[in-house]
Amino acid sequence: QVVVADVGQGSAILVRTRGHALLHDAGAQFSRDSDAGTRVLVPLLRALGVQRVDLLMLSHRDNDHVGGATAVLAALPVAALSSSLEPSHPLRAATLPQQRCEAGQAWQWDGVQFRVLHPTAADYAVEQARPNALSCTLAVTDAQGRRVLLTGDIEAAQELRLVRDEGAALASEVLLVPHHGSRTSSMPAFVDAVAPRVALVQA
Repeated sequence: QVVVADVGQGSAILVRTRGHALLHDAGAQFSRDSDAGTRVLVPLLRALGVQRVDLLMLSHRDNDHVGGATAVLAALPVAALSSSLEPSHPLRAATLPQQRCEAGQAWQWDGVQFRVLHPTAADYAVEQARPNALSCTLAVTDAQGRRVLLTGDIEAAQELRLVRDEGAALASEVLLVPHHGSRTSSMPAFVDAVAPRVALVQA
C-alpha cells in the first residue's frame, strides 16, 4: 500500500508491506509551531494503525521534504534513518541507526523489493552539490512486478543519468513526479522511460 499524504507543497509518501512501514520524506515545517509531521503525518500514521516506522528515508535537506521529520521521530518508534543529509544536519543527531542513501542499496520486505537508484557515491563527492541533485530516489516493486518510483527533487541531469543507467528498468506503474512538477525536471526521455500509468504531483 502506498499513501501519498496531502502535505501541500512538500513531499511525504508512506509505503506499507504486510509487516513493515517506510516513510519517504516528511513534508514541511510551516512555522516554529506548525509542521506537516504534527498536522498530517502523525495523525495519518495513527489512523492507519502504524505503530512503528521501519525506515525513514529523507530524500534531501529542503524544508518541504524534512520539516515534519522531528515530529515523526518524537511521536513514533523509528528503527532507522536513511538520507542524503550532511553529517552536521540537526536531524543526523537522532540516536538511531543511520546511513546515507546510495544507488545499489536494496532489500526485501514481505515479498516487496526496495532499491535505491540515486544518488551514487560519486554524486556525494561533488563539492557544493545542489541538495536536489542528491535526492534519494527509490524504486518499490511488488510481487506482481508493479513498481512505484519515488524521486524527491531530482532534476534533468539526474533523470538523464537514470535513463542511461537503468533504461527499461525505470518503467513504473506510478511515478511521484520529480520536483513537484517543476520545469527543472520531467525530461521527455525520462517520462518515456518510466511510462507511468499514474503520475502524482505533490504541490
